[in-house]
Amino acid sequence: MDYSNRVNSKKGAGGIASTEDQNVHSKKRVQELLATHILDIDNDPYVFRNHLGILECKLCLTTHNNESSYISHLGGRKHHLNLERRRILDEKSRQQQEFQRKVQDQISISNVEKRQWKKIGRPEYKVIKIRDPETLQLGILITVKCSKITIDEPFFRLMSFYELTSKNQNLGMKFIQAANQEEEEEDDDLKPSDVQYLVISAEPYDNIAIIVPNKQEIDKPQEEGKMSKTYWWFWDNDTKEFFLQLLYKK
Repeated sequence: MDYSNRVNSKKGAGGIASTEDQNVHSKKRVQELLATHILDIDNDPYVFRNHLGILECKLCLTTHNNESSYISHLGGRKHHLNLERRRILDEKSRQQQEFQRKVQDQISISNVEKRQWKKIGRPEYKVIKIRDPETLQLGILITVKCSKITIDEPFFRLMSFYELTSKNQNLGMKFIQAANQEEEEEDDDLKPSDVQYLVISAEPYDNIAIIVPNKQEIDKPQEEGKMSKTYWWFWDNDTKEFFLQLLYKK
């Protein structure tokens, strides 16, 4: 503001500015800022004019009666602190999105497409209790007929009670309770931890689950996918029959 040539001021000295002079200077300064696009209210993401014509700062939640008040707010400490906080939050959000994008690009259970097929019912299967004539080990022999199978061969997996879904756990508990009612001695009641579930899948048939007693350990190799004399399976592609034998350790 020019303070020269004012009333009651010495030559070369600044006089006292009246309130009217200050208002005129403020309005002129705001018009210059708006004209030079230093303050572009239309493109400022943090300010908007409400229905009363009052400017509001969405970042700091403050209201301003005119442009000069908002300009003073932009140069203030509060607005700068909130801008820095917003920048830090945006940076954290960007890093989190990049991390989630990297995780999604990797192979995981969540992004592997679930296999679906039109089911045609359960296949014909038979479970036979066996005993090895040499070692006298007890076990079971399972035969499954899959005449309309659409994959190369069936696959199977031994699962514990706690690996099943809640629906299948309830079905398993009902079967165990029914088996316990048939037993005469109460000391031999089965518990969920006393059995395993042998699940055999052969598309397009429904999966079948066979409850295998777990009181004795199954005699099978330590390596996954390996067979032995006591633990083996065979798929006969000509007759479309699948054989699986499990023997228990002595």
